[in-house]
Amino acid sequence: MPLSLFLNELSCQSDAGPRHVDEAMATFVATLKHLKSWGQNVELVTESPLQPAELARGYVYQQWVNASPRNRERHRYILRLRDRTPGALRGVLEAAGHDPAEVEHFHDGRRAIGIGAAHLVDGMAISLPVSPKWAASWLDVDINRVGEDDIETYQDKVKHCSTPHSADEHETWARGAGLSSLTRPSQLLDAWEEFFPRLERLPRFDRDLRALDPKWFLPVRGLLADLQSTAADHWNLARSPEPDWQNPHITPESQSRRHLCTFADPDLDGRDACFSWHGRMTPGKGRLYFRLVPERKSFRLGYVGDKPGSDRLSN
Repeated sequence: MPLSLFLNELSCQSDAGPRHVDEAMATFVATLKHLKSWGQNVELVTESPLQPAELARGYVYQQWVNASPRNRERHRYILRLRDRTPGALRGVLEAAGHDPAEVEHFHDGRRAIGIGAAHLVDGMAISLPVSPKWAASWLDVDINRVGEDDIETYQDKVKHCSTPHSADEHETWARGAGLSSLTRPSQLLDAWEEFFPRLERLPRFDRDLRALDPKWFLPVRGLLADLQSTAADHWNLARSPEPDWQNPHITPESQSRRHLCTFADPDLDGRDACFSWHGRMTPGKGRLYFRLVPERKSFRLGYVGDKPGSDRLSN
């Protein structure tokens, strides 16, 4: 599934002049490109057609496009990402099982359609950075929902960005959202550098993954995401040689079984290395073995599949 970005129409209701809008739109496109660099299929969803829409009071999108050749180039990039289906925003909500008539969202007392849509489908709102108030990674939202007997009122927060910097807090979440669209081992391997840049692999690991029992695909995909998050964001070598594991089922192998997870490693000129650390997969007894590579803050994966028995795994 694509990473859905919902334009916050409230950020297009300022009194900013053409020059300020031009600067904001340059940052807006830079933010889209930054999100795209995470390996995501990005989809920009807007409430209404772009050309007649205002970017600020009295200044419409088409005026901005016509202002310079550089803006026309940015416009073409936006069009490549935008969902141009008529009623796209409503369609996204209905496809996710939401009736827009049953819920209203407000931000700072104003009806917030784009922010509300991002909240409903667990997407992200994106704003024009025309004001410091939009320089936030989260936005507060007040929600009124039609209940069985009356109106339910509550508050929540919505993922948000207006600059590449404000988007970065959501990178792990965004990569996970894109990861859910990969449903086969071959797709994981094809997209490996996009989703798992801190996870290295022995050649045998690729063979194991392609032959993986289908019942373990989702657990393995989730385990790989947890390992990537651990290596990238939760490994402070100055504090401890071991990471702060983001999966509760990561343990080292017992001394008596370490011969079962020792493999020749091309990274060590073909010498044997013990891939003692492992994660467990269920149902059944599945294992994913790896070793720590602290000099690169990465994990090197050696094996995935059935729990090894008494016979040593072949190289």
